[in-house]
Order: sequence, then structure tokens, then C-alpha cells
Amino acid sequence: MTVVSSGEGVRESVRGMLPELWGTLSELVRLRSVSAGPAEPLAATARRVAELFRAAGLGSADVITIEHGGSTSAPLVYADERKHAGAPTVLLYAHYDVQPADAAQWQVTEPFTPKEVPDGDDTRLYGRGAADDKSGVVMHLGAVRALLEQAADAPVNLKLVVEGEEETGESTLDQYLAEHPEDPRFQADVVVVADTGNLRLGAPTLTSTLRGIAVVDVELRTLRRAVHSGMYGGPAPDAFMALVQVLSTLLDRETGAVAVPGLADQDYPWSAVSEESFRADAGVLPGVALIGAPEDSLAKRLYGRASINVVGLSGVPGMDAATNVLCPAARARVSMRLAPDQDTGAALEALRAHLVGAAPWGLEVEVTAVGRGTGFVAQRGAHHDAIEQALREAYGTATVEHAGQGGSIPLVAAFRAANPDADIVLWGCEEPRANIHGNDESVSRSELERMTLAEALLLQALTRP
Repeated sequence: MTVVSSGEGVRESVRGMLPELWGTLSELVRLRSVSAGPAEPLAATARRVAELFRAAGLGSADVITIEHGGSTSAPLVYADERKHAGAPTVLLYAHYDVQPADAAQWQVTEPFTPKEVPDGDDTRLYGRGAADDKSGVVMHLGAVRALLEQAADAPVNLKLVVEGEEETGESTLDQYLAEHPEDPRFQADVVVVADTGNLRLGAPTLTSTLRGIAVVDVELRTLRRAVHSGMYGGPAPDAFMALVQVLSTLLDRETGAVAVPGLADQDYPWSAVSEESFRADAGVLPGVALIGAPEDSLAKRLYGRASINVVGLSGVPGMDAATNVLCPAARARVSMRLAPDQDTGAALEALRAHLVGAAPWGLEVEVTAVGRGTGFVAQRGAHHDAIEQALREAYGTATVEHAGQGGSIPLVAAFRAANPDADIVLWGCEEPRANIHGNDESVSRSELERMTLAEALLLQALTRP
């Protein structure tokens, strides 16, 4: 078992480089690396990330691609610095791709124009990807630099994986590694995934579970073509209205609990979730009830049960193009988060059967699977004590929280399959105020400093026998 000792040198190193790291994060936010967008911004971001890590001391950092099933991944930054036989190997993972952003919905700044805003004794940086997950990239960068500044030939083996399609939901790397867990490039004793965050700002947290995900498109057709709603409305069914009826069956009308039968649920034994803080973090309006099975704790509803949302619509004109016609076809993208131990194939089949069975008026429902990802449950490995101690020392606290994560990172399950005995560390800078995937995404400067320090302390600890 490894134990972290005092790391004042590392602490001073992180503190000294923080202004530069903060500037690097601003630089990366300006790069429009939307996973569903043009290829060149992704390639340019990958090249820049590789340059940064080479300058930090990982001379092998380079841009590669992974091929699988006829697909080629977005550019992937990979480094392999195995120089010390018998020393532990640590794989550092993050992703540089980001979610799309609607500039009209942002208030603090344009999505790709980083802006610093004072926040009491702290500062927040606003911009798409500032937290998810370019903060994770910069966190790894700072930790590596701090380690190597203290010992240029530190006796620990480092690997780096920074991918560019995590936000697609099912990346080529994820699919490849799931089928090729024996690939030595992705094997390590400790895998650090910098793509989650703390329960609250300043409350060091290890993520213990991740929900899985299953995504489908559901489509209904009622007419050969769009027709006038006055001439034909009434007897002729509108596809969008039919779709609304189908979608309305996914949740219980009274409680809002998921109404698809056959889905798993998992108890949640870790930190409780305060309804007051949850409502504030989520921005739930006054008077609006929280939904879900009333017998379940809020934490179980958030981390241990399925949830269902419509995340996209097609076939319905926007308000600025509304016309008096019946819709002949309508399609919705349905995203379902799953209990951490749920089999995704079984979940997809349960959802498909429910949607097909809910069709009104003799209609046929077409359900197409779009993506899936397996959940994750952490195990206590050989270096767990060192991981917790690094967090305690970085935050100056005696307590480390353990929490679930309502989101999904499908690649984590693939890392587990490739490294069954490794410590899988899920942490990062994405606390609730970061508003990842939403408008005015931001990251805390103090959180970036302390999480970079925690990771540097852990790497330092792993250099000791």
C-alpha cells in the first residue's frame, strides 16, 4: 500500500504554475472542438494538446487514431512513458471534445470566448468546455509538470489518453477497447479519469458509481405528406400528436417515475443528497415538485435508477416557421440513463418493447438504437488509501466524500474490463456550479488548483515503493 507524505515541493510547484495553467485553459476553450462539428477544430485541438504535454515532459505525446468496425476515431492524443521496470503504471484520461453551444442562450459570454468572473475569494472561467473536460486536460498537464519538476526521472510509468469524441456517447475508442481489452496501450495499475467532480465546491469527492446510458430514435408516420389542418384535421391523425402520446407513457403521470417495466435499480449507500442543494444546483423553480418513486431517496433516484428524457425532435417546425398543417412524420431522440449495474442490451429491448406497445390508432413505431454505454461501480484497489490521502492533503480536510454520478462515461467500463485489478479513479473539477453541457458553463480556479495538487500528490506517492 502506498502512503502520501507531505508534498510541499509539489504544492509550491502547482501554485507557481497556476497562472500559466489558467491561461492554457482559456486558450483551449477558444478552440471550437465540438465532437459533432467540423473535423479541423478537433484536429487542431489534438495537435495543441500533444504539444503541451511534450513541453511538460512527455516526449512521446503524439496524435494517433483508432480504427474499429470501419470507423476511424477523432484524433487521439497518446503518450507512453514506461521507463521504470517494476514501478506502477498510471494512465491519465481526459477528453478535449465538447458539447455544442447555442450562443443565443449564453449570458455571461459567447461560448468560445473565455471570460474570467470574480466569485468572492475565487474566480470562475466561463466558456464551453472550461469544465467538461478541458479542465481535466489541464489538470493532468499541471500534475505531470509538478511531478517532473520535483524529479525529472520520477520512478513511475505514465500513459496519457486524451480523446476527441467522448461527447458522442459511444466513441470509437470505447467500442474498440470493449472488444480488445488485451491491447497493452490501455493497460495500467491506476487509471485516472478526470471527467467528474465534487459534490460541492471545495468538498473533495471520489465518484463511486456511474449510470449507464441507452439512446434510441423513435419515429411515427401517419400520412403520405403534410396536409392542411383545417381541411383534414380531426379524422386524419397528426404524427407529432401521436408521438406525444407515446412519449407521455414513459413516465408515471402522478409521480414522474420511469414507467418502462423490466429496468434494474440499485441501492445507493454513499453520501446523501440534500433536496435543498439539489434544487438550487439544478435550478428547479419554486413550487415545482421533484419527480421519481416517492419511496426512494433522492440519491437513489439520481444515481441508482433509470431516468428518461427527450433530447431531440425532428419533423415539427420551429415557432418561427409554424404552419397550419398536419405533421406526416415525427421523430424523437430518447435518452435513458440506467442503474450502474443494468445490462444495456436488456434496457434497450425493454424500452423498444414499451414504445412499440404504446402506439395509438394502429400506428407502427420504428425504434432505432443510437448509442449505449455501460455503467460502473468502483472497487477498492491497492492504492485506494493513497488516492484518498492525496485528496485530503490537497483540500486540507479529514473527510473525503464518496458519491454516485448521474451522468455516464461509457469508456470507464471498458477501462475496467482492460484493467480488472487496477484502481479506477474518477475525480475532477466539474462541481455542480460548473453547469456542464448547459449554458454559461464555468470552472472554479481554486478547484482546478486543488485537484491538480491532489493528482500531483498521488503521482508522487506512487513513486515510492
